[in-house]
Amino acid sequence: MNDRTLPAIDFSTVGPAVGAPFPAVRLPDQHGRVVDLHAARAGRRTLIVFFRSARW
Repeated sequence: MNDRTLPAIDFSTVGPAVGAPFPAVRLPDQHGRVVDLHAARAGRRTLIVFFRSARW
């Protein structure tokens, strides 16, 4: 392994387990308004997608 190689990550140990309740979160939407995830979904199922831009 050279100095530029990152260590392997076991992604099965990162984040909540499959089927585990999602933590309570309040985050801004695309318009800057703060949204409470659990209040907004009102008990319905939800798909959460995190998008990491290549441009920082």
